[in-house]
Order: sequence, then structure tokens, then C-alpha cells
Amino acid sequence: MQPVEAPQQLASDALQLAEQAAAKGDSAEALSRYLRILSAAPDNIQALVGAGRAALAVGDTNAAAGFLSRADVLDPKNGQVKAGLAATMLANGNARAALRLFNEAVSLGVNQADIAADRGLAYDLRGAPRRAQADYGLALRTKPSDEVTRRMALSYAFAGDRASALATLDPLLRKQDVPAWRDRVFIYALTGDLADAQHDASLILPPAQVAELAPYLPRLAALKPSDRAAAVHLGRFPGETPPEVKPTIVAAPRIPIDRATLVPQQPPAPAQTFAQVQAAAQQTQAELTPPADAARQGKLDARARAAEKRREAAEAAAKARREREAEAREVSRKNPARHWVQIAGGANKRDLGKEWDKLKGRWSSQLAGRSPWTMHYRFTNRLLIGPFATSKAAQDWVGERKKEGFSTFRVETRAGEQVERVD
Repeated sequence: MQPVEAPQQLASDALQLAEQAAAKGDSAEALSRYLRILSAAPDNIQALVGAGRAALAVGDTNAAAGFLSRADVLDPKNGQVKAGLAATMLANGNARAALRLFNEAVSLGVNQADIAADRGLAYDLRGAPRRAQADYGLALRTKPSDEVTRRMALSYAFAGDRASALATLDPLLRKQDVPAWRDRVFIYALTGDLADAQHDASLILPPAQVAELAPYLPRLAALKPSDRAAAVHLGRFPGETPPEVKPTIVAAPRIPIDRATLVPQQPPAPAQTFAQVQAAAQQTQAELTPPADAARQGKLDARARAAEKRREAAEAAAKARREREAEAREVSRKNPARHWVQIAGGANKRDLGKEWDKLKGRWSSQLAGRSPWTMHYRFTNRLLIGPFATSKAAQDWVGERKKEGFSTFRVETRAGEQVERVD
């Protein structure tokens, strides 16, 4: 007689198979396996968390919330459960609750890197792009992902930083990443480049969808950062009632929050909201592999090269500006504002040394301990002494020399004006 395996061993093997399916990205298969485990052991925390994650990945947020809420009742101090609930709140657009739960998860021992990609999205939806970018950066350093790279690029655009957005997206554009081409349309629109946004949309979308998207693109740049993120990531445009999107059990991307979940019924009805327009555009573009025919692809490549040149030119200009500013600061450091007395002048700077010797011979006691300096002024060169400690000190010296018949006058130099010693 064959030995009967212990229930614990059976559960362990089933969990391993479910986790393997989830790791391969087969969320529907993983969900099916977790459900079999829960039918025999409804209080299995690991299976409840796994089922919640799998349900979230296939777009069934209601089921995900049910599994994870049950797990939270059974084990309220489980960080993985809190993280799962946070992801579910995020999928429903409740970024405030998601951030609270993500932070609870971290306090219960969950590694910040494990939740950084989704917490970054929550920060974007709350209008905090800098904090979002810090989380995306952490996620990319520990587990690089095209989806997180796209989120980082969009986050820069939410903050109005087009150069960083396009530079971040550029590697994905070069490898013909379909969602990246769509996101570049939004980056242009978000940062006020409506002409480029409309041009790119015309290259990657059918004319009918370009026309449907046209009223929305001009409005994106005027939105506040949180509304920009909600429009692009959730399809929620201010002033619109989001269309009802029923959860469906389909194979979905590995990252739970994906704009591909907003797909209207086929054939698409006339778009009434930004979410419907965006979803139809995304579905159409997702079917393009490569994203356009050869002629269109050539145009896209040319635009990518032109954008890269503009970015490089902007960076070069910024570098040159920084160098000029640094040079000006150095000149100002070496030449602060000072007080002088002009004792003579001459058109030829080389003759100032002779003039100094002549004056020193005549006014030896007055010029004793002084050294000659010069600066260019209009069509001549000043012969100066100084610098004096204060404007009053310079004027007092001028007044004393006037009594003696030595005609001089006070000169002030501004910070950065170069004054050099006469040899």
C-alpha cells in the first residue's frame, strides 16, 4: 500500500506550484491553484495573500479585496497582507489609503524595495512626484522593470520636467516598446508641447482615435500634478464621471496597476470620457507590433533622433550657462566691490607705469606705501591707488590732496569689475 501524504505536505506542494505560476506571470493559473488550496483550507494565510495578488493581477479588484481582507482579519500584523491591501486600494484609485497601508506594511517588516514601484504611483496620484521618483529609483535599482521606467518618465512629466521624462523613456523607444510610444504622446502634452503630442498620436493611432483624443491633450498641461497622474494612469479626467469598468478574468501584465485594464467593449462605442478614449487608443496601439509600418517607423525614428538632439542641445546650453555662472562667481570672488582713488589716466595702458613714476617723483610723500592699479574705462585706462577700506577713507584722501594741489577723485568698482596691478 502506498503511504498517504500528510495534508501539510499536499498544501506545501500546491502552494509551490501556485507560486511558480505567479512567478512565470501566469496569474490566471496561479489564481486557479490558490482557489483549490482555499477550498480545502480557507484560512491559509499564504494562499489568501497569493489569491489576492493573482486576482489583482488579472483585474478582479473585488475578489482581491475579499481574499486580502479575510487574511487581514486572521493575521492583522502581517506586512504582506497590508502590502496586498495597499495595492488593491491603489487599483481602485484610493492613493491616500494605499499610502497608509504601504507604510504599515513597511513598519511590519516588508522591504521598502518590494513596494516602491506601487508606492511611487500612489505618491504621483497624491501630487508628490519627487517622492514618487525616489521610490521609482529604488525599485529600478533593485528590480529593473520597463513599466517602472515608464512610470518614472511620466512622473517627470507630471512635474513639468520634459527633458528628464524623454531621457528616461528614450531606451524603451529605441527598443520599440509599444507603451513607451503612447506615453511619449502624453509626455509632450503634459509639458505643453501640443504640436509634438498631436503629431506622434497621428503616427501611432488611427485617425478616428486621434480625433477623439484631440479635445483632451490640450487640457493636460493645465492640470495639477495629482490630476495629471489620475488622467494618465487611471483615465480619470477632472469633471468626468469614470466609466464603469467591470473586472474580467484575463491574462494581465505583471504590474497590477496598468492602464490596459481600462478596455471598452468591442466594437468601441463613441468615446464619452478620457478613460474610454485612452483605453481604445491603448488597445489599438498594443496590437501594433512593430508600432507602425516602415514609413511611419522611419518618421518616429527621425523624431526620436531630433528629440535627442534637442535634449543634447539643451544640456549643452545648460552646461555652458553653469560654466559662465561659475566663471562670473570666480571673477566676483577675486574682484569684490572696492574703493579706489584715480590719480591719472591714459589711452595706452603700457604708458601708465611711466606716469606712475612721474607722479611718485612729484608727490612722493603722498604716494608713499601705495601701489598703482588700473582698469579700463570707455576709451581710456584709469590709474588708481588703493583699495581703501571705505568710501569715506577714499574721499578723505581726495580731500587732503586737493588742499595740496593734487587733483584726484574717488572711484567705486562693482563686484566682478577687474582691476589689475600696474607693472
